[in-house]
Amino acid sequence: MKRLLYVTALLVLSKAAMAQDNSYESLSRLFSQTNPQGSARMQAMGGSHSAIGADVSNITGNPAGLGFYTRSELSISPMFSQINNSSQYINTTQNASANQFSVGNLAAVFAGKNRNPVRSGGWQGGAFGISYSRQNIFKNSIRFGGRNNQSSMADYFAELANQEATSSAQGVIVDDFKSDLRNNGSVFDFPTSMFYYGLLIDPTSRDGYPYVGTEQGNAANQSFLSTSTGFTSNWSASYGANYRNKLYVGFGVSLARMNYTNTKTMTESFENAAAISGFSYTNDLNTSGNGISLSGGVIYRPNDVLRLGVSVASPTWYTISESAGQGLQTQLARPFLVNEDTNPEYDSNLPGYLRAAGYGISNQSGSSAITSVPTLSILPFDSRYRLRTPMKLSGGVGIFFGKSGFISADAEYVGYSGMKLSSNDDNADGGLRDGYYTGIIKNTYRNVVNLKVGGEYRIDKVSLRAGVSYYQDPYQQIAQYNNLDRSRFVYSGGIGYKTSNFYIDGTVLHSQQNSAYTPYILADANTYASASIKTKVTNAVLTIGTYF
Repeated sequence: MKRLLYVTALLVLSKAAMAQDNSYESLSRLFSQTNPQGSARMQAMGGSHSAIGADVSNITGNPAGLGFYTRSELSISPMFSQINNSSQYINTTQNASANQFSVGNLAAVFAGKNRNPVRSGGWQGGAFGISYSRQNIFKNSIRFGGRNNQSSMADYFAELANQEATSSAQGVIVDDFKSDLRNNGSVFDFPTSMFYYGLLIDPTSRDGYPYVGTEQGNAANQSFLSTSTGFTSNWSASYGANYRNKLYVGFGVSLARMNYTNTKTMTESFENAAAISGFSYTNDLNTSGNGISLSGGVIYRPNDVLRLGVSVASPTWYTISESAGQGLQTQLARPFLVNEDTNPEYDSNLPGYLRAAGYGISNQSGSSAITSVPTLSILPFDSRYRLRTPMKLSGGVGIFFGKSGFISADAEYVGYSGMKLSSNDDNADGGLRDGYYTGIIKNTYRNVVNLKVGGEYRIDKVSLRAGVSYYQDPYQQIAQYNNLDRSRFVYSGGIGYKTSNFYIDGTVLHSQQNSAYTPYILADANTYASASIKTKVTNAVLTIGTYF
């Protein structure tokens, strides 16, 4: 239980400090966000397909659109994504990029055989569709750094140790760190034991508290790198029916899958170092999960010019497994004397414990000294929790100009404040079990309305398409989050070629968004810095389909 309390505290604080996208509430938003998806055709038009039918995108969008199908179809949509980040930190700008090739959509639609285009009354038949689609791609790389004259991440570790030492009657003291070393070697139970025997924090009293960063006051040359991979995807099955060529209804079910892996590394080197010349701290997070969601929709076509559509997507109910780990490598500026430990109850066996854990130990003038520090880590922290993503409601209109083309527009409501986190796993963070993080979600996020508009113009067998979508900033008060407007526009355009037997569509999408990254947080807000980040994402989608 004691390990759980302190590991939990570190996970909570390090997630908040290392990056907003690894706190539980931010992970919830990350796994719930929406982007243009489906076929290249619909993505080219900004994803505005609530009132548009006869496209494989209806399987995961508005399933009522399947009722427009008169023949079966098979398609595949490979996709290439490029993410470029430009980060500014302490007056220094650095760039990083990541590329990803994936299958964005794979779909088959089976049209019913009882459709009667002559008969105007009754049910006109329907179609069943099944698809695999990628909702989000998490591959990314962010890099920044600079010369920090105000603080070091070691100061953050010291503040964490001070908080642990005063958080309860069982506050962690130096003897706890020594017990951890004796029992576990270089793979510690307590993260603060790793910081202590990584020589990043210094005790200032008999019991250690208060602690200070080892090189407190020295300028730190800092370098930060965050790399991530992963995705959210759906296997979906939907059915859409047609009543009198006027009313189209549909429903569907999706089995969701998510995977997210993130590694953050903070490297520091000190000028005029007294004890350690630098260190590299790594924080790893691995999550995976499965979920289920439902969808339904209606499209009404009063005449050949106008179509109106409404669809609703239930929350996705995820069950997620999480594994978190941390590692540390320390470089010494000179041998570190072991018997200068401020605890008067110095353990003469300590050099032996250190040597057994992989430390380099030498004897200098009758004193033991550390000459090298092995790679340190903490025991992996594994847990399970549940996530309920937002409900989504979309409404749209399509205006058709005969066989020349159409324009469409959608409004999509996303209830971010309704996200929920919970757990009955005894190993999970207490804030997941008692509703603490769900409360943070309600105080952090707001419900948004995303807008999408697009159109298609046909010239014989060739179609030209364009669109734009606007995704509203989901944060309630941007002043609390670096005063950034995190809304984004996605601009898209494409071209298609269609015959009676097959079609091929190509689309390019581009977006830009501002965000911020804070590698660590200290009690004095004037002593740490945040990186401002501009992210540009370019996606290229190709859809190849055939009718059968």
